[in-house]
Parts: sequence; C-alpha cells; structure tokens
Amino acid sequence: MTTNKAQVKADPAGQNIIVERVFNAPRDKVFAAMTQKDKLERWWTGPGYTNRVEHLDARDGGSWKFVQSGPNGEQFSFHGSFHLVTPEMTIQTFEFDGLGEPGHVSLQKSELFDLGDGRTRLVATSTFMSAADRDGMLHSNMEEGMQMTYEALDQVLASM
Repeated sequence: MTTNKAQVKADPAGQNIIVERVFNAPRDKVFAAMTQKDKLERWWTGPGYTNRVEHLDARDGGSWKFVQSGPNGEQFSFHGSFHLVTPEMTIQTFEFDGLGEPGHVSLQKSELFDLGDGRTRLVATSTFMSAADRDGMLHSNMEEGMQMTYEALDQVLASM
C-alpha cells in the first residue's frame, strides 16, 4: 500500500478544485481502473458503502451512472457524460442526484502523467457552476472521502 496522499487545492479566484495524487502503478493500469466497470465498482466508494455501476460507456460521447448504497440502506446516485476519453486524459461531467435540485453539474478533467518509473501522477480539475457550489463540495467531507477512495484504488491497482 502506498503512503501517497492527495493534495487538494481550491482556486481562490475561480470555481475550481484541483487534486493531485501519485499512484504506484503505470498509467495504463490507472486508466483501466478509472474506465472499467469491474474495477470502478471496487474502489469508487467509501468504507461501509457499496458501489454499483449501473451504466458505464467510457468513450467520447458516452455516459455513466453509479449508485452507492450505505450501511443503513440509503442510496446515492451520480451520473454524467464523457466528452473525451484517452489514456492521458478524460473530460466528463459529474452530477450528484441527491441534492433535490438539478443543475449542480461540474466539469471534471482527469490527466494521467506517466512518471516513467511505474508511477502515475493524477491531476484532476473540477470546475463548478459557481464558487458556492465549489465551496459546498469542499465542506462536504469530500477530501476525507477522496483519500479513502484513493486508498481503495491503490488496493485495486496492486491486484491488477
């Protein structure tokens, strides 16, 4: 298991959250773990939750929908559309269906940099519709959940 921690930065002058993380795996494995249903279901959730990939069409113009189930039976769903899918970069939309009002969509760009030594740097930029939406995400325990999710991804990558 790695001791890498994600670095989370909010753009004070804009609507972005930028996350950087190094994984101890080559880029092709990280890309596969981010775009293949059987792998995503194993890491894209928090402790005590299960993740069901209802739909995943990881290609330019494709779409996705995930449903997480909590320990008390609660369910949370997320969906989006892919605009670009390459081993170096994905660009997609992201929307949490449980906010009670639609329209809180973010645009997510995930760049994968091959560090040349079996490691990959992820730079993920999320652009929100407003600074208030960005701040709401920052105050939702997003960073803690993301750290746990990336630790689960480390385990999936180690098993590939």
